[in-house]
Amino acid sequence: MFIPSHIASGYLLGRILKCSSWTVYPFIPILLFASILPDADGIFSSTVAGHHSVLHTPIFWIIIFAGMIVIQKWKKMEILKPISLGLFLGTQIHLITDWLTARTVGIQWFYPFNQTDYYLYQIRPEEGQVTVWEMIQNPYFSFYMENAVLFWAEIGVTFIALSLTLSNILRNKFSNK
Repeated sequence: MFIPSHIASGYLLGRILKCSSWTVYPFIPILLFASILPDADGIFSSTVAGHHSVLHTPIFWIIIFAGMIVIQKWKKMEILKPISLGLFLGTQIHLITDWLTARTVGIQWFYPFNQTDYYLYQIRPEEGQVTVWEMIQNPYFSFYMENAVLFWAEIGVTFIALSLTLSNILRNKFSNK
């Protein structure tokens, strides 16, 4: 999944959780940031198929979430509640959407106990042997679009999120007058 679609997925999750206003600060900004955070490993990876590091495993984020909860309880830092929840939910929606739309690499749901890649549609790791920066160029982009259901679902998620955002902006603009 591409970065705009990950952000859109995080936004839609926030809407589903009834956190559509920015007054639940800092939950929504953290949720949106966390929805792309696992892809930070792409900056350091030589290939698209190779960018799934420990950041693309649920256990890593569960440990981070648990650590933040322990710190929040120990230090009585209430601000860590929305931050840790936003971080956890954002990274998990990233992993779920990567699993749903996997083209070259799946998600290792049970890492480190099992290093099996899980995916819904057949993956083709050989197609992911391009740099992350070459993802939006051919031949990778054409390969990415081959599965029309997944490609248009990704476009749809982004379109829905943009539409909801625009409708909120317009509603707020005209309701304040």
